[in-house]
Amino acid sequence: MSSNQIQQTLSNIESELRLKIGALPEMQTKLMDQLNYSLCELIQIMTEVHLCEHPLFFELMRLDAARCQLEIGLYGVCSDCENEIEPERLAADPLEQRCLRCSRHFSQQHRQELRLNH
Repeated sequence: MSSNQIQQTLSNIESELRLKIGALPEMQTKLMDQLNYSLCELIQIMTEVHLCEHPLFFELMRLDAARCQLEIGLYGVCSDCENEIEPERLAADPLEQRCLRCSRHFSQQHRQELRLNH
């Protein structure tokens, strides 16, 4: 995928996320005064209204990371091992941050951490 195609895909994802976030009752009063918040500002607002555990917050964080990676030429590079993320993984999820091997390792490690915390 070209840089322009990736940018367009990320823009489409951002538009969808903004609609979903704007529909959250906790966010409606916060977003009334301004419509064009940056991603960083949206992340901050969601933090202020205690939505850090909401699935949309995680998607927003992943979108922000993907945009940053694209800007510095690292889009499609695994955040853990720095190898290329498999094209089919990126096609399935353009916000993917890890290759299959690292994703499996991360999931296994995260499950172990959850067990230790409960």
